[in-house]
Amino acid sequence: MPLLSHPAFGPRASLLYITIGSILDIIVVCWFIFMVDKSRAFEENRVTYFFLTTLFLIGLTLLVIGLMLGRIGQAARRSELPPPEAVAPEAAVQQAAAVVPVPVPPAAAPVMPAAPAAPEAPPPGTERRL
Repeated sequence: MPLLSHPAFGPRASLLYITIGSILDIIVVCWFIFMVDKSRAFEENRVTYFFLTTLFLIGLTLLVIGLMLGRIGQAARRSELPPPEAVAPEAAVQQAAAVVPVPVPPAAAPVMPAAPAAPEAPPPGTERRL
């Protein structure tokens, strides 16, 4: 079995979390700057502020999880590696296995269906006359 045969999921998931969190925060900040009526009292905009604050904190949380997941994934990847003293013998085993060819049985010749037999000629002296 080759070393590190399955790729890590951490970088892809980390990038996804960071991207979604950043986009969500950008949308919330733009909404707050351009769409919230600041001339009204806070009490009138209470629901709007609630949703904007909630979405902003969700985006910020996703961003932090994505940043931390990258570091956690790197640490987990290092912990999955075999100890350094086992790498050289494993590499030698894999190199020896690569030198020995895999036996492949010869391919069987395709069997052709028999051609239909031609009608046999009647023995001499038994011919029919018309």
